[in-house]
This record gives sequence, structure tokens and C-alpha cells, in this order.
Amino acid sequence: MSTNNNIKTYGFGVVAQGFYNYLETNKEEERLHTVIIKNPTKIRKGINATIETTNSNTARDRDMRVIVELISSADEAYGIVVENLEIGKKVVSANKKLIAENLETIVKAEKENDGIFLYEGAVCGSIPIIRVLNDLYANEQVKEIKGIFNGSSNYILSQLFSKEVSYDEALFQAQKLGFAEADPSSDVGGYDALYKLIIVTAHAFGKIIRPQEVLNIGIEALAKSDIEFAKKYNLKIKLVAKASLKEDQLTLTVLPTLVANNNDLYNIENEYNGVVIDSENIGEQFYKGKGAGSLPTGAVVYSDLKAIDNNYSYSYKKLEAENYKLTDEEKIAVIVSVKESIDVEILNVENLYSIDKRRKRFLATITIEELKRNKHNIQKQGISILAIEDEFLIEELINASLKEEVLTI
Repeated sequence: MSTNNNIKTYGFGVVAQGFYNYLETNKEEERLHTVIIKNPTKIRKGINATIETTNSNTARDRDMRVIVELISSADEAYGIVVENLEIGKKVVSANKKLIAENLETIVKAEKENDGIFLYEGAVCGSIPIIRVLNDLYANEQVKEIKGIFNGSSNYILSQLFSKEVSYDEALFQAQKLGFAEADPSSDVGGYDALYKLIIVTAHAFGKIIRPQEVLNIGIEALAKSDIEFAKKYNLKIKLVAKASLKEDQLTLTVLPTLVANNNDLYNIENEYNGVVIDSENIGEQFYKGKGAGSLPTGAVVYSDLKAIDNNYSYSYKKLEAENYKLTDEEKIAVIVSVKESIDVEILNVENLYSIDKRRKRFLATITIEELKRNKHNIQKQGISILAIEDEFLIEELINASLKEEVLTI
């Protein structure tokens, strides 16, 4: 086996097994020299490679050509990725938390040491969205990128709508199928989608933003009544990640969102992801593909390996050219559902309409900044927030509701 052709993989979980499947299918399994695992008691049959357990030694792998990092811990992955880039290695990763929290440092290490760092598998599973943004949109002004970035939460929402099961049952099914982790908080809390939004924003707009600067609200607070409300108006609820550019100002959010049946995201179900890119000259483009699972994600990890074989790297052209400002001042329309009508008073909202007889569901306008400031209280009070994706829905909901008065708070 040629030393220059050696691959070392950290982790051999769901994604790594999918990656290995593609090595075998393409008769390249002999390229995999070493697999580093954490739990030596797990049986791993049929791997044509040396299996080693994790240790405290340096992560610098001078005798390997390509390092494939596929572990769950962002902290542990940091050393593997950065230390190998610092010695000019070619590195593939699918760790979206690592990348979102450390992209500036990682890019610096890559550029200064003539390494290559690819991470298509970190965002939207089988959809090659990073490659699309890096190549097709390098010279195109993106106005907005949005989509369903998390297959786990989307699977849960699909089950809530189509099977009318409980949230807990839908979550259990997602975990059983391997779409959600044993600890699902990153998926259902909107953090996984947030990390992916941070990454695509860097490529679409050339702006690296810290995750803590962005509003993310997950799907944990959704109640059966929210599902029933959406169905009443032939709507669906999707966890939508969105980055928009207006007058040199960027707005980023991850929010449960009501979408109508003419919306591209309406029919994205189960573990599938969907991405809509709107740009100055190309207009709208829509991408759909499986966002979770061993083979869909393993496919793009293998694709990154083949890209490295051809010496491909991300250009980050916009990262060097653009300087947009992040803003939370934009006002958005939301449906606020509360346990007691007085609970809505914790929010500084505008244009507040009561849209049910019990006065526990309201249509309102609110700034992103206000939602960020009150995120803890919103979660503590079990308040459900649903953004409205399609503007025409606002008037439709008002006209169709049992609105009695406009409240001023």
C-alpha cells in the first residue's frame, strides 16, 4: 500500500460505515489504513484496516495522506482537524458543530500550511450545497438561503402531521431509525440546523458568525393544538433555517415555521432536507435530498475524498471580499401560543391579534432581537413560537380567524 494513498478514519459510527461502504463498492477499501475507535468492545467485522483505540498521543498523522474525522465530539475533533492541517494534511470532516464554532481558525490553518479541508457531509446530508455555493455562486450575489437543514426534526414533524402520533413516539422512532441521537437536544433544539446555517452563511455571504449570535428556537414546545391549527389552514410546520441579505445587513434565524402548500419546503418530509437559494441573477433554485442516514452522508464524505484526489479545495472567495453586518432589528410575523393569555405580556410585540376564542393564540409582529432577549422565558413558560414563511398568510389568517379586537401591549 502506498504511503501517499493512506487514509486514517477517526470514528466508525453510522457515517463512517457509509463511507466505508463506498470505498468497498469502488474497490478502494485498501486505501483505508487505520480506523481509530473509542469503544474497543464493539465488534467491527470485515474492515480491511488496522483498528486502534483512542489515546492521548498527538493527533498529527504525518504518515497519512488523508484524515477523515467522523466522531461526535467537537472538542476532540478540533485537535484532530487543526493539528493535521497545521502539517499540511488533507482533512475531511462532517462535524458541523466543530466547523461552525471554529471556521475562522480552521481556514487560517488550512491556508497557511497548504492543507485541504472539505466538509460537505456536515451540511444537509446528500445535498452538495457547499460545493454549489463555492462553485456556482462564487461570483453571484445571494439574496437569501433557507431550508430544512435537520433531518431528525423534520422526521418528527412529518410523523406528527401524517401519523398523528405523540411527540415522544415520533422522537423514539427517529432514534430507532438512526435519524436522531440518544441525546436529541441538538436536533430538536434547533442547534444542529443553526451550525449548518452558520456554515452556509460563510459560503453564501462571506460572513463568519458565531453560533451564539443567532436566534434558534427548536420544536420541543410544539403542542398538539399547534399541529391542529396548522392543519386547519392546510399548512405544515417546518424547522426553517434562514439567512437573508437586505441593504448590506444579514439576518439569521432558525425557527419553527408555518409553510403553505405552494412553498417548496411544504412537501419535504421525513429525513429529507430542502434548500432554496435566491440570488440576484440566477433567481430561485431548489435542492432536495436525504439529510440523514449512513449511505446519504457517507456518499458525500466519499465525494470529498475523490475531490481531494483531484486537489480540489474551497476558494472562500466571498470570505475575502464581503463585510456584511449581522442585524437582529428585522421584524417578523409570528403565531404565539401560550398556556395563559397573560403570558404573552412578557414579549414586546406589535400588531397583536387574538385569533382564537380562548385568547391563547395570537398573531403578532416582533423583532428578532426581542425573541433572542426572551428566549429563556419563552422556553421556561412553554410558549410556542411559529414564524410565518409566506406573507400572504398573515391577511388570510386574520380574515379566517375569530378576531374580535386588536390589542395594544
